[in-house]
Amino acid sequence: MIQLKEKIRVTASLVFDTAWRIGSGKEGETMSDLGVVLDSNGNPVLPGSSLKGKLRSTCETLSHALGLSACMLNHAASGVSCTSDVNYYHSVRSNYQQAYQQGVQTRLKWIANNTCDVCKLFGSPVQAGRLSVSDGVLRDWASVVQVRDGVVIDRDSQTAVDGLKYDYEVIPSSSRFELCIELENPTASDLALLGAALFDWHAGSSIGGFTSRGLGRFHLEDIKLLGVDMEDSEQRLKFLTGTTTEARFSDLGNWEGYFTPYINGN
Repeated sequence: MIQLKEKIRVTASLVFDTAWRIGSGKEGETMSDLGVVLDSNGNPVLPGSSLKGKLRSTCETLSHALGLSACMLNHAASGVSCTSDVNYYHSVRSNYQQAYQQGVQTRLKWIANNTCDVCKLFGSPVQAGRLSVSDGVLRDWASVVQVRDGVVIDRDSQTAVDGLKYDYEVIPSSSRFELCIELENPTASDLALLGAALFDWHAGSSIGGFTSRGLGRFHLEDIKLLGVDMEDSEQRLKFLTGTTTEARFSDLGNWEGYFTPYINGN
């Protein structure tokens, strides 16, 4: 078992600038063809899995600018060797099994040498990730699900295809959720990726379905950070009792120092 030495918690408000949808994969409560995910009270849900997937995608996009590696879960496309690629993992599985039998330190060293920077943060088939994302906590919304019309367009004629009209549900803009991201035992590259992703989301990004149609635009507000040295008994006690003070993201000018060296190539 790896000892928990340090933890970073990020909280923020995620505000949707446009209507958005996380599809339920079934008919909607309004009898529309494509529903959205709602809880038992009829409120919209922003799943942690969707947030983590979007965060991973953002980190993959920014990794090259930071000089860090991202396998994109596909060695053939990225050229990066990583155990998250099924074919690559099968080709080195016997080597991993040998390292596993030689003890924890040998196994961890092997994993580090055969895993890209993004998968070290988010997890791979041979090691759990260091980052977790909770479901968004709903703070405000319009309390109504809207229905919009959609139609399939023929690519050649650029006209609507007969009989292929449908409708879909969306949640109105200005919906607000509280986010919580936690990072355990972060490395310098972990902090670089997360810091750059937070700045990107603060400026504005998109999540959910039909983003190419303009849905799902959001930005982050009121970003706060909490760092805890779990080996310090006083800090650990304050964290466990909920008496630790968070710092605003905008006040932590040194946070940029976690990832600007990567951009500058230092």
